[in-house]
Parts: sequence; structure tokens; C-alpha cells
Amino acid sequence: MLSRVGTLIGKRLFAAQGGTSIPKAAGTTHLHSCLLQPQHSSRHHIQTSSILRQEQQQSYIVPQPQFEQPLTEPQEKRPNVLKVIERESIARADVDGRAKLFVRRAVPSKRMCAGDVVFVETRNSMSESSGTTSFAGVCIAIYRRGIDTSFILRNVVQKTGVEVRFMAYSPLVKRIEILQKGSGYRRAKLFYLRHNPGKTFQLKALKKMAQSAAQTAKQN
Repeated sequence: MLSRVGTLIGKRLFAAQGGTSIPKAAGTTHLHSCLLQPQHSSRHHIQTSSILRQEQQQSYIVPQPQFEQPLTEPQEKRPNVLKVIERESIARADVDGRAKLFVRRAVPSKRMCAGDVVFVETRNSMSESSGTTSFAGVCIAIYRRGIDTSFILRNVVQKTGVEVRFMAYSPLVKRIEILQKGSGYRRAKLFYLRHNPGKTFQLKALKKMAQSAAQTAKQN
């Protein structure tokens, strides 16, 4: 009984759509195929999908590679992907050649060491290129962590010990300059200078910086 009712309903719906008659032996499966038959042709659907795909491909922005070949070292048989990405990020951030100051196995005269008097000039913001802030002090610690390399400078400002930590490859750091190389230091971390603040002002470079800062304050 149900199959007969289904065939009758299918005949009426199919005839209303302009199709031919359904044979009497058709069951409910033929009814479902008639009800689910798409009204538009498959060719039109393929054409519209190909047009949309072309428009999407034209809207894609494909960045050009900054490095022709991945930055690998010759002794590496199978280069690590994370190390290659780290080297490329350092090369991208090394604008003024500051990466040479933080090479671990370089000659001490060509790299930054603990005890050096360092001058750092930083930007106040990325939007304003004119506003800068400068700070000079003794390097008491260096943390070589690839792109996250940082160092700590210590100075005494108005009889108060001040320590500032700078990220070496930050875009806000405009310039890093070594004013004087440290001598007589045997440790990699000079945290004992916190308890002996007088040793900080025994350096000639810091004395000159303090005198020049005092003269500019009097002129203003």
C-alpha cells in the first residue's frame, strides 16, 4: 500500500517538473532519486565552480622568498628545520651587523663580553622614528638564545643602581656600541657588582658619559 502511494506521489511531482512518466514497477528508491534530482545542469555547476576557483587564486598573495637557499651549515648532514628558521630570522633582524657581537665562539675582542661598557640607543615607538632613548652601563650578563638573545646593563643613576635588559634583535633597539672593553673579569655573570657599586664608576668610559651628561644639563 505504501509503495503504491509513493509511486503516485512521485508521478505527480515528476510530471509537474516536466519529466516523463514513471514506470509502474518503480518503488520508493526511484521516488527518492526523483525528489533529490538537481534542477540545474551539472555543466553550469562546473563552470561556476571553476570561475570561483580562478577568482580565489587571483586573490592569493604569494610572498617571494627572501633567501634563495636555506641557511644551513656545511657540517650538517641533515639540517634541522627549527635551526634553519632561527638562522633566517636572525639574518632578517641583523640590520647593522649586531649579530657579530653575540657569536659564542668568536674572538673576545670582536664580541660583547661581560664587563664591557656598552651604549644602547632605543626607539620610543615604531611609529615615531625621531624619539629615541639612550642608556650606557656595564654589561653584567649575556643570554645567548638565538633570536631571543638579550643582555643586561647596569649603571648608577642619581646614587641608585639601575639595570636594564635589552633584547638584541628587537626592532626597537636602534644601535649597540661598545665604548670600552672590560679587562680583569673572570666570570660570565658579574652580579657581584650589585654589592659593589663603586666599581662601576671606576671605568673611564662611564666617567666621560657622566661628565658629558652633566655639561648638557647645564647648557639646557
